[in-house]
Amino acid sequence: MMKLHWLFGFFLLFPLQGALAQKGLPANSAQVVTAQAYPSLKPLHPGTVFTAAVVLQIQEGWHVNAHEGLPDGFIPVNLALGAGAPATLSSPPRYPQGQPESLGGAGQNFPVYEEAVTLYADLELAPNAPQGSFSIPLQLRVQACNNQVCLAPATLPVALFVEVAGLDQPVAPAHPELFQGNLASQSGTASQENIIAKYLKANGILLTFVLIFLGGLALNLTPCVYPMIPLTISYFGNQKAEKPLVILMRAVSYVVGISITYSSLGVTAAMTGKILGSTLQSPFVLIGISIVLAVLSFSMFGLYEIQAPAWLLNKIASTNTQGWLGALGMGLVFGIVAAPCVDPFSIGLLTFVAAKANPFLGFIMFFTLSLGLGFPYVWLGFFSTEIQRLPKSGMWMVWVKKIFGLILFGMPLYFLNPLLPKDFNHFAVPSYLLVCGLLLGWVFSGKGVAGGFKLFQHGFGVLLVALGLLVYRSWPQPVELPFQNYDPALLEEAQKEGKPVFVDFSASWCLPCKELEVKTFSDPKVHEALKNWVLLKADLTQYSSAPVEELKKTYGIMGVPTLVFVGADGQERKGLRAVGFVDVPAFLKKVSEVGS
Repeated sequence: MMKLHWLFGFFLLFPLQGALAQKGLPANSAQVVTAQAYPSLKPLHPGTVFTAAVVLQIQEGWHVNAHEGLPDGFIPVNLALGAGAPATLSSPPRYPQGQPESLGGAGQNFPVYEEAVTLYADLELAPNAPQGSFSIPLQLRVQACNNQVCLAPATLPVALFVEVAGLDQPVAPAHPELFQGNLASQSGTASQENIIAKYLKANGILLTFVLIFLGGLALNLTPCVYPMIPLTISYFGNQKAEKPLVILMRAVSYVVGISITYSSLGVTAAMTGKILGSTLQSPFVLIGISIVLAVLSFSMFGLYEIQAPAWLLNKIASTNTQGWLGALGMGLVFGIVAAPCVDPFSIGLLTFVAAKANPFLGFIMFFTLSLGLGFPYVWLGFFSTEIQRLPKSGMWMVWVKKIFGLILFGMPLYFLNPLLPKDFNHFAVPSYLLVCGLLLGWVFSGKGVAGGFKLFQHGFGVLLVALGLLVYRSWPQPVELPFQNYDPALLEEAQKEGKPVFVDFSASWCLPCKELEVKTFSDPKVHEALKNWVLLKADLTQYSSAPVEELKKTYGIMGVPTLVFVGADGQERKGLRAVGFVDVPAFLKKVSEVGS
């Protein structure tokens, strides 16, 4: 009954508009509301997705109805494209939440906008948009009210002035003060950012952190995490036997160390805009890691024993504490391994943290993500030490310890892969397996062990030698795709010829990029699918250089590898963009969907 009473009074106001205007009141809503639009980028490229901010200024004493939460009969704010606009809406406009206000005799609170408010719309410029400066017509439907009267609704024409240039001109952010946290994602990760933001709003911070933890678990499916498995087994397999609770606490300390390193890198990347893990994948760091792992392996061959300085041992009375600190330190170092790991979820979280510009929130979120990443390694570390509980430890345990040493000694082949010639590991990996087989099967075997175990050692050595020969014979010989160096002119030429374009954003320090080249780009089916495509490779190795910074801003690149698919019409298929390793079936599916 209250609702009907309010609506009846509301509609009675309209016949009185002329009389009210005679008493000095505005004739319609257009007289109390002004609007101005701004683009997020300058200049724009044809086919670019960008964001428009529409700033409403509302006269003091008046308000306009919000977009949502109104009863029937109220006219909400609505933003739309005008007729003949050389652009389309790529997603529904975004309206802020209105402020509740009690209106007249309604007796209820309804959401309204007062003073100044900004609306956002993601637009996609037409691929045939002319170069030069022009305006894109927008239409803003509003109804203004005060506590006594509602004015007649009005549609305000709003001109969005843009500048369109060729692909050879770099794109730069415009009016950044208006777009903090409200940019259209050009990296294909808008949905991930929106998922996090919407999930946080709808379900609260606790369930959001559960979602982030599960996202961290999913990071274990990315290729750069694989080396953590033998590293973890090697480190904890050499630990002295302790009580299960002590072992578990060491494993937890190890994962906390990984999390501290990873989350610190994530926050730094979010606050600076640098690619996650790029700094720690520089040649100096890769060589340093390899040296550390090689030196650690020597301790397992009995060449030396790692021991803390005497002054530190005097301060640390508990042997258990020494173990926890050691595990924490190893986790800090091994966290570098996880630094380049990217997937759509982590890139979305990175974008969300950068938009919030809150280092504390960023650290907590990335710490939670990395706890999810490290959670399996708590149990891997715990059960790796169970090997120490096998009966009759003796010379056979020395042999097992040397296995761990050889694993650590071989890990530099993985870390140094981006710095080595392409064919180096074709010979190095089989040679490494052959040497391991000879050492474990004959040189390190047969000393102080029973005859049965001696036969096992010989058999193990034969297995490794056979594996080395098999790896050498079956080593993939990648047939490289005919990539050209990225050049905007090639994009324009491909559009004129009606050819689709595939752009591979990669870097020499990127290990998943190497896996893409060997496992995906060398597949004959991929070559066949891309035979009529223009293939471009954008090298982001020098990520802080001016050309790379321009590329990152233009395409919204947050991690490598990033795979971009552009249709024959010159427009990127943003829903097909991929970040991280993509196997052959998934890649072929994306290629087939470009023209659909």
